[in-house]
Amino acid sequence: MKTTRAKLITSAVILALLGVVASGTVHSAFSTTTSNAGNSYGAGTVALSDNDSGSALFSMSNLKPGDTLTKCIKVDYTGSLTSAVKLYGTTGGTGLDQYLDVVVRRGSFPGAPPASNACTGFSSSATIHNGTLTAFPDSYAAGLSEGSWTNGTSNVYEITVTLQDNNSAQGLTATQTFTWEARSS
Repeated sequence: MKTTRAKLITSAVILALLGVVASGTVHSAFSTTTSNAGNSYGAGTVALSDNDSGSALFSMSNLKPGDTLTKCIKVDYTGSLTSAVKLYGTTGGTGLDQYLDVVVRRGSFPGAPPASNACTGFSSSATIHNGTLTAFPDSYAAGLSEGSWTNGTSNVYEITVTLQDNNSAQGLTATQTFTWEARSS
């Protein structure tokens, strides 16, 4: 019995050793990896500026029928993303906007724009608005499309405002913000 028992123990030990060896072989395998380090991400920019230094183009008071004022403003795009640019405005006041005719022309100067937003030397390439201030678009969605701009695009805008000859305009006021907005496309 001792020999049978010894044989059984020896057999169990051998089976256990075979299991350990077999499990080691199952976990042994060839492997390799590769990596791609140094990935980086950065968002582009959308940037518009103008040469009015944050001041109003127009300050017209005591207007009489036929009074006209023309001013120019240069708008520059320095963003890194191509952007759709539109012009629109916000109108306020007590109703004079319906009696103010506004003409907006896009164009250029042969050099730097003159000081004080004067339009001496302005050369028009397109009329983009010719109507009353009331008819001027008031949102980006309705805005006057100025196309796609890329870094370095500059346009000069000549804006002419004229008071109509209408007795109903007496004593009324209007305010206007002209806004050029760029949205990446």
